[in-house]
Amino acid sequence: MLVRAGIAFALFVAALGVAVPAGADTAPAASSGGTVDRTPTTRVLNVADEHTAFFSTTFDADAGESRFVSTGLVVMDAKGTSPNEIFLGVTLLCTSPSGATTEAEGGRNVWPGGGEFSITVDMMLNTDVAGSYTCQSDVMMCDPGDCNGSPGTGKVKIVTRKMDPKEHSFLLVTAALPAWAQAIQEPPGGDQLVAPGKSLVLTETFDVSEDGGQSVEVGAMLSMTNCIEDDYPTACGSAKSVKTNGSAKVRLSITAKQLPTEQGVTCATKSGNKVTGTGAWTITWQQHHAVNVLWVPDFELSQAAGCGNSVQVQVTVKVLKGNSLVVESGDKAKWSSLVYVVPGDAFG
Repeated sequence: MLVRAGIAFALFVAALGVAVPAGADTAPAASSGGTVDRTPTTRVLNVADEHTAFFSTTFDADAGESRFVSTGLVVMDAKGTSPNEIFLGVTLLCTSPSGATTEAEGGRNVWPGGGEFSITVDMMLNTDVAGSYTCQSDVMMCDPGDCNGSPGTGKVKIVTRKMDPKEHSFLLVTAALPAWAQAIQEPPGGDQLVAPGKSLVLTETFDVSEDGGQSVEVGAMLSMTNCIEDDYPTACGSAKSVKTNGSAKVRLSITAKQLPTEQGVTCATKSGNKVTGTGAWTITWQQHHAVNVLWVPDFELSQAAGCGNSVQVQVTVKVLKGNSLVVESGDKAKWSSLVYVVPGDAFG
Protein backbone atom coordinates (compact mmCIF):
# COMPACT_ATOMS: atom_id res chain seq x y z
CA MET A 1 0.00 0.00 0.00
CA LEU A 2 2.94 2.33 0.41
CA VAL A 3 3.20 2.43 -3.38
CA ARG A 4 -0.27 3.98 -3.67
CA ALA A 5 0.57 6.41 -0.90
CA GLY A 6 3.43 7.67 -3.01
CA ILE A 7 1.43 8.38 -6.14
CA ALA A 8 -1.45 9.81 -4.14
CA PHE A 9 0.79 12.35 -2.42
CA ALA A 10 2.45 13.25 -5.70
CA LEU A 11 -0.95 13.76 -7.30
CA PHE A 12 -1.75 16.18 -4.51
CA VAL A 13 1.44 18.09 -5.31
CA ALA A 14 0.32 18.18 -8.95
CA ALA A 15 -3.07 19.52 -7.91
CA LEU A 16 -1.33 22.48 -6.28
CA GLY A 17 -0.17 23.60 -9.70
CA VAL A 18 3.33 22.28 -10.32
CA ALA A 19 4.16 23.33 -13.89
CA VAL A 20 5.21 20.88 -16.59
CA PRO A 21 8.21 22.14 -18.58
CA ALA A 22 7.97 22.57 -22.33
CA GLY A 23 11.04 20.41 -22.82
CA ALA A 24 14.05 20.75 -25.10
CA ASP A 25 14.03 20.39 -28.86
CA THR A 26 15.41 16.86 -29.01
CA ALA A 27 14.48 13.64 -30.75
CA PRO A 28 11.80 11.73 -28.78
CA ALA A 29 12.79 8.67 -26.79
CA ALA A 30 10.82 5.44 -26.75
CA SER A 31 8.90 6.37 -23.60
CA SER A 32 8.82 3.56 -21.03
CA GLY A 33 5.76 2.52 -19.07
CA GLY A 34 5.51 2.48 -15.30
CA THR A 35 7.79 0.35 -13.17
CA VAL A 36 7.91 -0.80 -9.55
CA ASP A 37 11.17 -2.20 -8.16
CA ARG A 38 10.67 -4.31 -5.04
CA THR A 39 14.14 -5.87 -4.91
CA PRO A 40 16.54 -3.62 -2.96
CA THR A 41 20.22 -3.69 -3.87
CA THR A 42 20.99 -4.50 -0.24
CA ARG A 43 18.91 -6.10 2.51
CA VAL A 44 20.97 -4.88 5.46
CA LEU A 45 21.77 -1.29 6.44
CA ASN A 46 25.05 -0.90 8.30
CA VAL A 47 24.78 2.14 10.57
CA ALA A 48 28.55 2.71 10.34
CA ASP A 49 28.31 3.23 6.56
CA GLU A 50 26.22 6.39 7.06
CA HIS A 51 25.09 6.48 3.40
CA THR A 52 23.68 3.44 1.56
CA ALA A 53 21.92 3.26 -1.83
CA PHE A 54 19.12 0.70 -1.71
CA PHE A 55 17.27 1.13 -5.03
CA SER A 56 18.18 2.29 -8.53
CA THR A 57 16.17 2.15 -11.75
CA THR A 58 16.51 3.49 -15.30
CA PHE A 59 13.74 4.33 -17.78
CA ASP A 60 13.22 6.20 -21.05
CA ALA A 61 11.04 9.30 -21.29
CA ASP A 62 10.04 11.96 -23.79
CA ALA A 63 10.52 15.65 -23.06
CA GLY A 64 7.61 17.33 -21.27
CA GLU A 65 6.29 14.26 -19.44
CA SER A 66 4.91 14.32 -15.89
CA ARG A 67 5.70 11.20 -13.86
CA PHE A 68 5.29 10.47 -10.19
CA VAL A 69 8.23 8.92 -8.39
CA SER A 70 8.05 7.40 -4.93
CA THR A 71 10.26 5.30 -2.70
CA GLY A 72 9.43 3.52 0.53
CA LEU A 73 11.97 2.26 3.04
CA VAL A 74 10.46 -0.29 5.41
CA VAL A 75 12.85 -1.59 8.04
CA MET A 76 12.64 -3.94 10.99
CA ASP A 77 13.26 -2.69 14.53
CA ALA A 78 16.60 -1.07 15.28
CA LYS A 79 17.56 -3.45 18.10
CA GLY A 80 21.30 -3.63 18.71
CA THR A 81 22.08 -0.26 17.17
CA SER A 82 23.97 2.59 18.81
CA PRO A 83 23.42 5.39 19.68
CA ASN A 84 20.09 4.69 21.37
CA GLU A 85 18.31 7.09 19.02
CA ILE A 86 19.16 7.09 15.29
CA PHE A 87 18.07 9.42 12.51
CA LEU A 88 17.25 7.71 9.20
CA GLY A 89 17.04 10.10 6.28
CA VAL A 90 15.89 8.94 2.83
CA THR A 91 16.79 10.82 -0.36
CA LEU A 92 15.08 10.21 -3.70
CA LEU A 93 17.13 11.54 -6.62
CA CYS A 94 16.37 11.42 -10.36
CA THR A 95 18.92 12.48 -12.99
CA SER A 96 18.05 13.66 -16.50
CA PRO A 97 20.19 12.99 -19.61
CA SER A 98 20.86 16.74 -19.51
CA GLY A 99 22.45 16.38 -16.08
CA ALA A 100 19.60 18.17 -14.31
CA THR A 101 18.49 16.57 -11.05
CA THR A 102 15.23 16.45 -9.11
CA GLU A 103 15.21 15.28 -5.52
CA ALA A 104 13.15 14.99 -2.36
CA GLU A 105 13.98 13.99 1.19
CA GLY A 106 12.26 12.63 4.26
CA GLY A 107 13.26 10.98 7.52
CA ARG A 108 12.54 10.18 11.14
CA ASN A 109 14.20 9.29 14.42
CA VAL A 110 14.01 5.64 15.50
CA TRP A 111 14.62 3.76 18.74
CA PRO A 112 15.85 0.18 19.25
CA GLY A 113 12.54 -1.02 20.70
CA GLY A 114 10.30 0.87 18.30
CA GLY A 115 9.27 -2.05 16.08
CA GLU A 116 8.92 -2.08 12.28
CA PHE A 117 8.59 1.36 10.69
CA SER A 118 8.55 3.00 7.27
CA ILE A 119 9.69 6.20 5.57
CA THR A 120 8.11 7.26 2.27
CA VAL A 121 9.44 10.01 0.00
CA ASP A 122 7.59 11.23 -3.10
CA MET A 123 7.91 13.82 -5.83
CA MET A 124 6.77 14.81 -9.28
CA LEU A 125 9.35 14.42 -12.05
CA ASN A 126 8.89 16.77 -15.00
CA THR A 127 11.18 15.63 -17.82
CA ASP A 128 13.19 18.34 -19.57
CA VAL A 129 14.67 16.34 -22.48
CA ALA A 130 14.13 12.98 -24.15
CA GLY A 131 16.37 10.11 -23.19
CA SER A 132 17.31 7.76 -20.39
CA TYR A 133 16.60 8.82 -16.79
CA THR A 134 17.95 7.27 -13.58
CA CYS A 135 16.25 7.40 -10.19
CA GLN A 136 17.95 6.26 -6.98
CA SER A 137 16.99 5.82 -3.33
CA ASP A 138 19.59 6.49 -0.64
CA VAL A 139 19.45 6.28 3.16
CA MET A 140 21.60 8.19 5.64
CA MET A 141 21.97 7.09 9.30
CA CYS A 142 23.45 9.20 12.09
CA ASP A 143 23.12 10.51 15.62
CA PRO A 144 20.19 12.99 15.44
CA GLY A 145 22.16 15.54 17.43
CA ASP A 146 25.46 15.13 15.58
CA CYS A 147 25.19 13.92 11.98
CA ASN A 148 28.71 15.22 11.33
CA GLY A 149 30.20 13.26 14.22
CA SER A 150 31.34 9.66 14.58
CA PRO A 151 29.10 7.08 12.89
CA GLY A 152 26.98 4.75 14.98
CA THR A 153 27.11 0.97 15.10
CA GLY A 154 24.78 -1.93 14.41
CA LYS A 155 22.67 -3.17 11.51
CA VAL A 156 19.07 -2.73 10.42
CA LYS A 157 17.28 -5.13 8.05
CA ILE A 158 15.27 -3.82 5.09
CA VAL A 159 11.83 -5.42 4.77
CA THR A 160 11.47 -7.01 1.31
CA ARG A 161 8.41 -8.28 -0.51
CA LYS A 162 9.36 -11.85 0.38
CA MET A 163 9.40 -10.94 4.08
CA ASP A 164 6.12 -9.00 4.00
CA PRO A 165 4.00 -9.12 0.79
CA LYS A 166 1.69 -6.42 2.16
CA GLU A 167 4.09 -3.66 3.26
CA HIS A 168 7.66 -3.68 1.97
CA SER A 169 10.34 -1.42 0.50
CA PHE A 170 9.98 -0.20 -3.10
CA LEU A 171 10.92 2.34 -5.77
CA LEU A 172 8.08 3.39 -8.08
CA VAL A 173 8.11 5.38 -11.33
CA THR A 174 4.75 5.71 -13.03
CA ALA A 175 4.14 5.94 -16.74
CA ALA A 176 3.59 9.47 -18.04
CA LEU A 177 0.22 10.56 -16.64
CA PRO A 178 -2.50 12.41 -18.55
CA ALA A 179 -3.82 15.81 -17.50
CA TRP A 180 -7.13 14.39 -16.23
CA ALA A 181 -5.44 12.36 -13.46
CA GLN A 182 -6.12 14.26 -10.27
CA ALA A 183 -6.51 14.23 -6.50
CA ILE A 184 -8.65 16.24 -4.10
CA GLN A 185 -7.50 17.13 -0.59
CA GLU A 186 -9.67 15.79 2.22
CA PRO A 187 -11.53 16.30 4.50
CA PRO A 188 -13.25 19.50 3.32
CA GLY A 189 -12.76 22.24 5.87
CA GLY A 190 -9.67 20.77 7.54
CA ASP A 191 -8.97 18.07 10.15
CA GLN A 192 -12.00 16.05 11.27
CA LEU A 193 -12.43 14.26 14.62
CA VAL A 194 -14.17 10.87 14.44
CA ALA A 195 -15.45 9.54 17.78
CA PRO A 196 -15.90 5.83 18.64
CA GLY A 197 -19.08 4.51 17.01
CA LYS A 198 -19.16 7.37 14.48
CA SER A 199 -18.22 7.55 10.79
CA LEU A 200 -16.73 10.09 8.42
CA VAL A 201 -17.85 9.76 4.78
CA LEU A 202 -15.80 11.42 2.02
CA THR A 203 -17.44 11.70 -1.42
CA GLU A 204 -15.91 13.06 -4.62
CA THR A 205 -16.91 12.93 -8.29
CA PHE A 206 -14.38 12.82 -11.15
CA ASP A 207 -14.85 13.45 -14.88
CA VAL A 208 -12.97 10.71 -16.77
CA SER A 209 -14.34 11.47 -20.23
CA GLU A 210 -10.79 11.90 -21.58
CA ASP A 211 -9.56 8.45 -20.53
CA GLY A 212 -10.39 6.99 -23.95
CA GLY A 213 -12.69 4.31 -22.58
CA GLN A 214 -9.93 2.54 -20.67
CA SER A 215 -10.19 1.34 -17.08
CA VAL A 216 -9.36 3.73 -14.27
CA GLU A 217 -8.17 3.32 -10.71
CA VAL A 218 -9.68 5.34 -7.89
CA GLY A 219 -8.33 5.44 -4.38
CA ALA A 220 -7.81 7.35 -1.18
CA MET A 221 -4.90 8.11 1.10
CA LEU A 222 -5.92 8.68 4.70
CA SER A 223 -3.64 10.41 7.19
CA MET A 224 -4.99 9.48 10.64
CA THR A 225 -3.85 10.19 14.20
CA ASN A 226 -4.93 8.32 17.32
CA CYS A 227 -5.97 10.87 19.99
CA ILE A 228 -3.54 9.94 22.78
CA GLU A 229 -3.03 13.66 23.50
CA ASP A 230 -5.70 16.30 23.95
CA ASP A 231 -3.68 18.99 22.22
CA TYR A 232 -2.22 17.17 19.19
CA PRO A 233 -3.60 17.33 16.64
CA THR A 234 -5.67 20.32 17.77
CA ALA A 235 -8.91 18.54 16.80
CA CYS A 236 -8.25 15.94 19.53
CA GLY A 237 -9.18 18.65 22.01
CA SER A 238 -12.84 17.99 21.16
CA ALA A 239 -12.63 14.31 22.08
CA LYS A 240 -14.73 13.28 25.10
CA SER A 241 -11.84 11.28 26.55
CA VAL A 242 -8.17 10.75 25.72
CA LYS A 243 -6.28 7.63 26.80
CA THR A 244 -2.53 8.11 26.61
CA ASN A 245 -1.92 4.36 26.27
CA GLY A 246 -5.06 3.67 24.25
CA SER A 247 -5.58 2.37 20.71
CA ALA A 248 -8.08 3.37 18.04
CA LYS A 249 -9.68 0.61 15.95
CA VAL A 250 -11.01 1.80 12.62
CA ARG A 251 -12.78 0.23 9.64
CA LEU A 252 -12.08 1.62 6.15
CA SER A 253 -14.09 1.09 2.97
CA ILE A 254 -14.19 2.51 -0.57
CA THR A 255 -16.68 2.24 -3.45
CA ALA A 256 -16.54 3.52 -7.03
CA LYS A 257 -19.78 4.20 -8.85
CA GLN A 258 -20.31 5.25 -12.47
CA LEU A 259 -23.01 7.89 -12.54
CA PRO A 260 -25.89 7.53 -15.05
CA THR A 261 -27.02 10.32 -17.34
CA GLU A 262 -30.58 9.02 -17.45
CA GLN A 263 -32.91 8.22 -14.58
CA GLY A 264 -33.44 4.54 -13.82
CA VAL A 265 -30.21 3.34 -15.50
CA THR A 266 -27.84 1.14 -13.48
CA CYS A 267 -24.16 1.52 -14.35
CA ALA A 268 -20.86 0.07 -13.11
CA THR A 269 -20.13 -0.21 -9.37
CA LYS A 270 -17.11 -1.75 -7.65
CA SER A 271 -15.79 -1.80 -4.08
CA GLY A 272 -12.37 -2.36 -2.57
CA ASN A 273 -11.45 -5.46 -0.58
CA LYS A 274 -8.91 -6.62 1.99
CA VAL A 275 -6.21 -6.91 -0.69
CA THR A 276 -6.77 -3.29 -1.71
CA GLY A 277 -6.66 -1.81 1.77
CA THR A 278 -10.21 -2.02 3.15
CA GLY A 279 -11.12 -3.63 6.46
CA ALA A 280 -10.33 -3.07 10.14
CA TRP A 281 -7.06 -1.54 11.38
CA THR A 282 -5.73 -0.69 14.82
CA ILE A 283 -3.60 2.40 15.46
CA THR A 284 -1.75 1.78 18.72
CA TRP A 285 -0.50 4.48 21.07
CA GLN A 286 3.08 3.59 20.10
CA GLN A 287 2.33 4.11 16.41
CA HIS A 288 0.16 7.17 17.08
CA HIS A 289 -0.09 8.17 13.40
CA ALA A 290 -0.87 6.06 10.33
CA VAL A 291 -1.13 6.60 6.59
CA ASN A 292 -3.50 4.06 5.01
CA VAL A 293 -4.21 3.73 1.31
CA LEU A 294 -7.24 1.93 -0.13
CA TRP A 295 -8.19 1.68 -3.75
CA VAL A 296 -10.44 0.18 -6.43
CA PRO A 297 -8.27 -1.11 -9.31
CA ASP A 298 -9.30 -1.73 -12.92
CA PHE A 299 -12.66 0.00 -12.70
CA GLU A 300 -14.25 -0.38 -16.14
CA LEU A 301 -17.04 1.99 -17.08
CA SER A 302 -20.14 0.57 -18.73
CA GLN A 303 -20.68 1.60 -22.34
CA ALA A 304 -24.43 1.04 -22.06
CA ALA A 305 -26.83 3.81 -23.08
CA GLY A 306 -27.51 6.17 -20.21
CA CYS A 307 -24.17 5.57 -18.46
CA GLY A 308 -21.97 8.65 -18.29
CA ASN A 309 -18.28 9.51 -17.89
CA SER A 310 -18.37 10.57 -14.26
CA VAL A 311 -17.15 8.37 -11.42
CA GLN A 312 -18.25 8.97 -7.84
CA VAL A 313 -15.87 7.77 -5.12
CA GLN A 314 -17.12 7.21 -1.57
CA VAL A 315 -14.71 6.54 1.29
CA THR A 316 -15.93 5.69 4.80
CA VAL A 317 -13.86 5.91 7.97
CA LYS A 318 -15.65 4.33 10.97
CA VAL A 319 -14.07 4.23 14.43
CA LEU A 320 -15.14 0.92 15.95
CA LYS A 321 -13.80 1.35 19.48
CA GLY A 322 -11.04 2.84 21.62
CA ASN A 323 -9.84 6.41 21.26
CA SER A 324 -11.21 8.97 18.87
CA LEU A 325 -9.03 9.67 15.85
CA VAL A 326 -8.45 12.61 13.56
CA VAL A 327 -8.50 12.35 9.77
CA GLU A 328 -6.01 15.01 8.76
CA SER A 329 -6.21 17.34 5.77
CA GLY A 330 -2.48 18.01 6.11
CA ASP A 331 -0.14 20.89 5.32
CA LYS A 332 3.40 21.39 4.00
CA ALA A 333 4.86 19.54 7.01
CA LYS A 334 2.30 16.74 7.31
CA TRP A 335 0.72 14.08 5.12
CA SER A 336 -2.56 15.07 3.48
CA SER A 337 -5.64 12.90 3.17
CA LEU A 338 -7.01 12.81 -0.36
CA VAL A 339 -9.11 10.98 -2.92
CA TYR A 340 -7.64 10.36 -6.38
CA VAL A 341 -8.23 8.97 -9.88
CA VAL A 342 -5.53 7.74 -12.29
CA PRO A 343 -5.35 5.54 -15.39
CA GLY A 344 -5.87 1.86 -14.66
CA ASP A 345 -2.33 1.02 -15.80
CA ALA A 346 -0.59 3.82 -13.88
CA PHE A 347 1.18 1.34 -11.62
CA GLY A 348 2.48 -0.81 -14.46
